[in-house]
Amino acid sequence: MSTRADAFASSPLCSDEELLARIRNRDEASALALFKRYNKLAYSVGCRILQDAGEAEDLAQEIFFHLCSEVETFDSAKGSARTWIIQMIYRRAIDRRAYLRRRHFYRGTEAEERTNTIAGTKGQEDDLIARLTVQQLRTAFNELSDRQRDTLEAFFFEGLKFPEIAERFGEDVKNIRHHYYRGLERLRKLAHQMMPGRKFDQ
Repeated sequence: MSTRADAFASSPLCSDEELLARIRNRDEASALALFKRYNKLAYSVGCRILQDAGEAEDLAQEIFFHLCSEVETFDSAKGSARTWIIQMIYRRAIDRRAYLRRRHFYRGTEAEERTNTIAGTKGQEDDLIARLTVQQLRTAFNELSDRQRDTLEAFFFEGLKFPEIAERFGEDVKNIRHHYYRGLERLRKLAHQMMPGRKFDQ
């Protein structure tokens, strides 16, 4: 039987930060609420990076066990809980892809070429989102135009595809692609300035 506290945890009025604080106190209802809030995004990111629906499902489950074990590392002074969670999703997905490739999971499958491309220079946008610090990512996104920022946030932070983004903003897909690639180019340049030792260029 649900308690009033459980109902609050599942309410959209309960912020991500509040849920993380409750998870620190071993509140299972809050952990479940956060899982439901981000499961779709975790699965979407997993499908794109891992190119395997089963692995994406497993990743979505595993991420939230990891999140609960790492909740003490969240620092609200460094950025929002949402950005912290999203970056964790990307990091775990990229690490899982590397693990699967080392064990030849993709060898001889149709996904092999796709994962090689995604893991190569043309797929480094996922690595960019994962490896910048929360503060750096926030600073970089603030340097983009409004439409570039909205497009990249919808793609990376909500897992939407170009047609879905176009429908949301009432633009055609061609314009959305333009906003995406121009914004991504700008984001790479900013990332290079912030982290000169890493390569984010195409």
